[in-house]
Amino acid sequence: MLCSRQLRLIWIFTFILCFLFNIVQAKKKKKHHHHHHDDKDNDDDNDDDDENDNNDNEEVDTPEFITPKNSAWLEGLDLSTIEGRVRPIGSGICKNAKCDGTDNEKCFETCGNPATPDDIYGCPMEKTWALTFDDGPSNFTTNLLDILDKTNVKVTFCVMGAHAEQYPDIIQRAYRAGHQIASHTYSHPHLMSLSNEEIVYEVRATEEAIKAAIGVKPRYIRPPYGEADARVKSILKMMGYKTLMWNVDPTDYDVHQLKDGPQRIQQVFEKISSGGSSSLNAHNDPGFISLQHDLYKVSIDQVSTVIQSLQGKGFKFTTAAECIGDKDPHSSATASNTPPIVNASNSTISENELGPQSSDNSIRQAAIGSSSTFTTNSNTNKNRQENKQLISGTTSLTVSLTAIALGCFGLTGLLL
Repeated sequence: MLCSRQLRLIWIFTFILCFLFNIVQAKKKKKHHHHHHDDKDNDDDNDDDDENDNNDNEEVDTPEFITPKNSAWLEGLDLSTIEGRVRPIGSGICKNAKCDGTDNEKCFETCGNPATPDDIYGCPMEKTWALTFDDGPSNFTTNLLDILDKTNVKVTFCVMGAHAEQYPDIIQRAYRAGHQIASHTYSHPHLMSLSNEEIVYEVRATEEAIKAAIGVKPRYIRPPYGEADARVKSILKMMGYKTLMWNVDPTDYDVHQLKDGPQRIQQVFEKISSGGSSSLNAHNDPGFISLQHDLYKVSIDQVSTVIQSLQGKGFKFTTAAECIGDKDPHSSATASNTPPIVNASNSTISENELGPQSSDNSIRQAAIGSSSTFTTNSNTNKNRQENKQLISGTTSLTVSLTAIALGCFGLTGLLL
């Protein structure tokens, strides 16, 4: 039999293991905040003094996904005509970047890529708002769909292919309800760091996942982190995609863990809807496309308040495609069992309301031509998060207290 001294040593060893376990879990939960260059646009940027001001709803980093590769997906694409080079992650970070259009291309990770006329940043009609949600679907997306059903608001979901494979039923529900489904790549990589072929695999793999769920493929894509240079955009355009960006960012990825996260998110919507300027508005659009994530419960719980507030100010909600006059956000069906789609008549803007020039790119050409600087959007460099909680706060607390108690018991025994 073990002597009492050996038992106490075992207790101490157990305490140390439990203590180290909790440290590891805390590090996994910790949110890695990223630089946000748009200080003027977002008064709610995080400060270091927020230390332990965390919210209970914590998500963990999304695990890396292995993107499927199929050489057949390259057929019909002449990638030899694509100009540009692979740009490794970190090569676009500059310490003293001006971000005034003169160094955006070089400092793309710090400033964001220069906007091009084809990029979609906002809506060309006043009092028009398109809510968009990235990185899903997740186990929180159903809550969001419940809210949207009750308010009869249609939105745009920029989905990851890997998550689409995990939650095909959620994508089916969103599509049937009349929401727009857009691509956000399969594994959420920095596209500029990939080869031409790897970019195609990311997009095609996502197409396959979405088609498997709803029988159609998207015609819109949002590059992860908003990063896409001329090379990447040329490939996406060759594949038949429109590049969807945003001109309002409440930075839910940075504030969702803070106790005042809901207020910070709401403040951004209130500021812009009340006439505040947005330095993310690259094309000077009078209408808005906002960026949120259906990975964060805090952000989703705020949607009802956001909708009520914007409707109270006369804003009309549409999908991203509808707000620019595009009635075909998806390709034609490729499967006979495609789920029926609900007519989003209440969110659709009529051609008379939109005006003859709304779907024409001339409005964006003119906006860029009259601007003295390139306003960019990639600065947000948003982190994607896994949609499942690693461990509940109650369980963590119980383990910690138990470990401390055992450790104290063992130490006391040794001292006696």
